[in-house]
Amino acid sequence: MNGSINLVSPKNEQLEKEQNRLRIVRMSAFIIMLFVAAIAVLVFIINLTLPINSIKHDEETTLSNISSLHKKLVEYYLVEDRANHLSNVIAKREKLPNIIDALLTIVPGELSVSSMQVDAKKMSLIVSGDSLISMNRLIDDVIMLGAQKNILKNVVMQQLSLDVKNNKYSISIQADIK
Repeated sequence: MNGSINLVSPKNEQLEKEQNRLRIVRMSAFIIMLFVAAIAVLVFIINLTLPINSIKHDEETTLSNISSLHKKLVEYYLVEDRANHLSNVIAKREKLPNIIDALLTIVPGELSVSSMQVDAKKMSLIVSGDSLISMNRLIDDVIMLGAQKNILKNVVMQQLSLDVKNNKYSISIQADIK
């Protein structure tokens, strides 16, 4: 009869497995608790050595310095762009004063300029006087401005008229500016 009695119960093996699992869980919890405590102590030490308020203050001052430098940089680029644009406009600008001077110097003394219109692409000139010979000289000189000096092109005489009462001739010349 003694041989059929089992002194080791199967529940004890089950109990030992559960106790092993419990020990592993307790050990894991203890290690995690130590890890969290170490991180908390580390954060506390970092907070003591590097206060967040001073870091935030440094960040704000740095950002304000950057923003003021950004404003200056924007102003610099704006001024530089305007200067480049103005230099391009001046470089492309037609030499209107030179054209007007050239036209006025070729008008003979016997003739008077009634009207002169000059823009970037066209020129219109109305001259009056007593002599057709002076007008012929003016027409020749205007044509020479186009041929020799490359100032005018497509010179067209728009009108030649006579004012019988005043005995004056009037001529209208139009040309394209090169």
